[in-house]
Amino acid sequence: MSQYMVVHALKIDAEAFAEVMQSDDMGEFAKAMATGQTPAKCVKSWNPIPHGNTDTFICLWEADNSDDITATLGEEMLAMLTCEPMQVDEIDWAEVAAAS
Repeated sequence: MSQYMVVHALKIDAEAFAEVMQSDDMGEFAKAMATGQTPAKCVKSWNPIPHGNTDTFICLWEADNSDDITATLGEEMLAMLTCEPMQVDEIDWAEVAAAS
């Protein structure tokens, strides 16, 4: 699997998005990803909304291809946020330092 970083732009109000993220459906969505029931897996998310940036939500995904991310999110989530995956390589700076 490859890694993809996505800076999702919100299409809805940040408060409405925060409510969705707190819903029971998100727990079920997380379980589905964790157990391999989705084509892609969101590994980590960074939420800047509580810190004043109400325009974006940032995620690190693992997927075979970028289309698997949009398929995993589905139409309902894509109605709330944009999704333009950028394939990335991870740099572990502790490993770089140890090798130097």
